[in-house]
Amino acid sequence: MEPVINKAFVNAGQKPGVEIWRIEDFEPVPYPAKYYGKFYEGDSYIILKTTEDPKSQKLSWDIHFWLGAETTTDEAGAAAICTVQLDDQLDGAPVQHREVQDHESQLFLSYFKNGVRYEKGGVATGFEHVDVNAAGEKRLFQVKGKRNVRVRQVALSITSMNRGDCFILDAGEEILVYVGEQAKRLERLKAIYAANEIRDQDHHGRSKVNIIDNFSSDFAKEHFFTTLGSGSADEVPDESTDEEDGAFETADIKAVTLYKVSDASGSLEIEKISEKPLRQEMLSTDDSFILDTDSGIYVWVGRNSTQKEKTSAMKAAEHFLETNSYPTWTQVHRVVEDGEPAPFKQYFSTWHDQGVYHKRLVRTALGYSTDDSDYEEPEDVDSVVQNLKKSGGRAIAFMPDFGERDIEHIIKFSSESEDDVVRSIVYYEGTTPLIGQYAYIITYKYSAKSGESGKLIYVWEGAKASDAVKERSFNDGLAMAQEENAILVRTGQSHEPRHFLKIFKGKLITPFTEEPKSAQLFRVRGTDATDVHATEVNCDASSLASGDVFALITLDHKVYIWVGQGASDFEKSSANERFAHYWPHGKTEVIEEGSEPAEFWEELHGEGEYDRSVNDLGAPLLEPRLFHCQLVAWRTKVEEVREFEQSDLDVDDVMLLDAGDEIYMWVGSGASVEENAKILQMARKYIKQEPTDRTVDTVSVIRIVQGNEPRVFTRMFPSWDNDYWKSIISYDDVKAQVKKHNATL
Repeated sequence: MEPVINKAFVNAGQKPGVEIWRIEDFEPVPYPAKYYGKFYEGDSYIILKTTEDPKSQKLSWDIHFWLGAETTTDEAGAAAICTVQLDDQLDGAPVQHREVQDHESQLFLSYFKNGVRYEKGGVATGFEHVDVNAAGEKRLFQVKGKRNVRVRQVALSITSMNRGDCFILDAGEEILVYVGEQAKRLERLKAIYAANEIRDQDHHGRSKVNIIDNFSSDFAKEHFFTTLGSGSADEVPDESTDEEDGAFETADIKAVTLYKVSDASGSLEIEKISEKPLRQEMLSTDDSFILDTDSGIYVWVGRNSTQKEKTSAMKAAEHFLETNSYPTWTQVHRVVEDGEPAPFKQYFSTWHDQGVYHKRLVRTALGYSTDDSDYEEPEDVDSVVQNLKKSGGRAIAFMPDFGERDIEHIIKFSSESEDDVVRSIVYYEGTTPLIGQYAYIITYKYSAKSGESGKLIYVWEGAKASDAVKERSFNDGLAMAQEENAILVRTGQSHEPRHFLKIFKGKLITPFTEEPKSAQLFRVRGTDATDVHATEVNCDASSLASGDVFALITLDHKVYIWVGQGASDFEKSSANERFAHYWPHGKTEVIEEGSEPAEFWEELHGEGEYDRSVNDLGAPLLEPRLFHCQLVAWRTKVEEVREFEQSDLDVDDVMLLDAGDEIYMWVGSGASVEENAKILQMARKYIKQEPTDRTVDTVSVIRIVQGNEPRVFTRMFPSWDNDYWKSIISYDDVKAQVKKHNATL
């Protein structure tokens, strides 16, 4: 049966941008663009966001159906049906989202740069609901959030206010913006933009907007509270640390569960498949699945699902919510096979696809910028990724240069007790090991062929180092980075970035202890002579892997070079070169996997199971995601910025860019001293709470500052202007613009 095409959607989704329809008499009616961002609580809406890939010009879509708090069940049902019709017209490719007032997704909120505003009433009110204050009615709005703003109407009283937020008092001919004294620059700007929107949408641009802040006269402040009808500036309560502030503290993911949805029996059945960790191969192209993330659910629709499964996916989700007694406002997203967004993929410990991001990553990992015309893309991007991920270290695209220069200094941190951390200089001679009992600061000046240069300060934490050693080394590294305007990289043993391996010119060896008391097992891997490295692992059969070479060092001066079936000749020769003469008068024996002598297994506490895969792609390559971080009292608040650009970096705060193997902590020029000092705590809190299998020990944390961003960071933005920070609009500029507009009235 051919899908039903609603005439309201005939030309929908043909060009980038946002389109909105309101449900009227159970049919979608185009919503005037001048009212975008303003939603009536008694209505239901359909929002279509069309995005164009800048390189391929390919379009992709997100469809949201939004349900107001007072919308009727019939209107909500009509919105869901119309959403299916719009989805059918776009060949089932869009990602669908169910949105409920006050609980919208960050993606939805990101479409409305001046925030979303909730209005009383519904479709019967009509569009020409213009001069709401004609009869002398006044309204007080609270502006919540910095990036994704909600403008809520609150009680017309000083008890609704606080010093940390901004408030808009709409009195008809005059709109007063009260700026809380603890509000930051961006919060102030958003409040003024929201007031301008109220002026234009509700009053045809005829109202004056006046701003009351710390610089206003006592008369202006008194005028605000006289108009409000209660209170004074001195009576405004302090900011509450319990308020959400439009950002949310990332929920601790307690249970991530995958369910299979099937109608094979004639009725809808939902079967539990697995809990975290999840793998991509659990998803079957012939079926539909529900992913319950404990903070919302995704419905995944396989390419070969039945038409009934495809069209009833959202109904299945609502049935799931009801069965599990979830709140009606729980976020629901429907995704289709091969069109999964990054937030969905992050819930799987394995996920591999050859997207545009992978191609950009490989280009960077091989040392080319986006402007290099001599770059030839490999025929099989996945094979290149496999080699880099398997043997080239972590954070394969963090390559400020190719490590050709010499290491400047190495500082070692050790301790005899928790209270006594000793700092000493290491005289590096090219073969000096990094010992797992200690932590080190390694300084290096990079110089890329593009002309970019700067200083790197690595803080390397040994797997056996004490907490006191780790804390002292990081704090000292942070102080050095601040003093020298350097990039700070905190990394851990066995999880070093590829660039870190290269600056050691293929000589890096990382044993656990300085004086071993038992046999040692080293894993030897690399992609070429400049990044081969030997890392000590637990001396047990389970540490072996068929894709690598291992060196077993015994206390009776014998060395076994164990060669896995998937190991390269290069890795084999590198292991021989490094360990053949480990003992001056010892004996070396090379053994192939499957031909091990009994003595070999005895040293490994007996033959046992180990990783026999030879084509492991490793952890998934996730598309970068940007988050805004704030410290509020003892809490870290994290808010995602979807479809981010350079302008989304908040100069007053810290931003977290999650690039998979590395977490970038971007520090704005206006960030507080406390925020600067707690970037590692912020990163730890984020990694602990987000749903992937990563831990703080497996991820490198990289601190960079505003105005000193390296290409490895800026390449993850759609565009980057090095002069942007010079032209950023100020709060005073916006105030001047408002005064200029008032003068024309």
